[in-house]
This record gives sequence, C-alpha cells and structure tokens, in this order.
Amino acid sequence: MNDQHQIEKWEGKVAIDLSTNEIQAWSLLSDFFSLHLWLPGVSTCEKVAGSESLPGSIRYVASPAYESGEVNWAKEELTGFDPVERSFSYRVVDSNMGFGEYVACFRVLPGMKDGCRLEWSFECEPVIGWTQEGLLGYMDSGLKGMAERVEKASNSDMVNFEGKVINGGTNCKANDEVNGQIHCEVNGA
Repeated sequence: MNDQHQIEKWEGKVAIDLSTNEIQAWSLLSDFFSLHLWLPGVSTCEKVAGSESLPGSIRYVASPAYESGEVNWAKEELTGFDPVERSFSYRVVDSNMGFGEYVACFRVLPGMKDGCRLEWSFECEPVIGWTQEGLLGYMDSGLKGMAERVEKASNSDMVNFEGKVINGGTNCKANDEVNGQIHCEVNGA
C-alpha cells in the first residue's frame, strides 16, 4: 500500500557556457542575497536571516508586481555553501507559487578555454500549475538572462574589489585566487 502513495519527483538541470572565467562569475554570483541583480524576473532579494554564505540563512525573493498587483514570492534557505567547488544549494521553505518540496544546486564550473559553465539543477515535487518541461524552460530562460548579466558586468567598469556591481567606478578584473581570496588587477579610471 505504501508503494501506491509514493510522491512523484521531478529532476532537471540547465547549463550555459560563458566567456567569463569561473573566478569572476563566482565572485558575482556567490552572494546568496544578490539574486535580484542577476536573475531576470526577480526584483527583490532580501536577507530574512543569517549571512551570505552560512547554511541556514534565509532569503525572500519576489517578482515585480503584475498589473493585477500580484507578486510571486518565495522564501529560500541556504542548505550548503562550498567556495572551493563554487557551489551552493538551497530549498524553498515557503512560497505562493505552488512549490512543495524543492531543492536546488547552483554551480560555477570550469568551462572551455578561459570561460566557465553555470549549472542549475533541482529536485522537487510536481509544482502546482506547472509542467516539468515548463519549469525547465523557465530555469533555462532565467539562466540565459543571468549569463548575459554576468558577461556584461564582467566586461564593464562596474565591478568593485569583491566582484559586486557598483554604480560606476574602478574596473576590477579578478585574475588570481589565493586561499579563497580574490585578488584583483585594477585598471585605472
């Protein structure tokens, strides 16, 4: 009888290659509370609890308001953070988007030549109002938009020493990593 009550699981993965190197990409994407800077369709990402790389930290993410005034939102808990492997995992703990159990992993991997590969994988219960293919399509589109923003930021003069986007200023290109610390070459303004 228990076999009849097994919950269906969806699994999927999307990936994209970038010309940006993995150190630069990780320095931009590793802050758990900066998703709104990188993922199109997310206008808000706020710390609810914790710190950017501490498992147990919780963020609130939301879309811009639709014409109806409705906002899609989720609270997500950081469940793992590995700066050496350049990855973090998280789970949805609450949302208004139909998510039940949902866990995901985001990784920045070495790519071809000097570039990197972004990879976003998930395992979840079926999401109310979605198909598995629709969820994968949403993630793929989001990852493509994220890749465009990362490429633009890494090629602009709007990155500070920690790799965070700022409004104008010094052009900092991450070119070395020693003991987990990013060292930059400053190109004067």
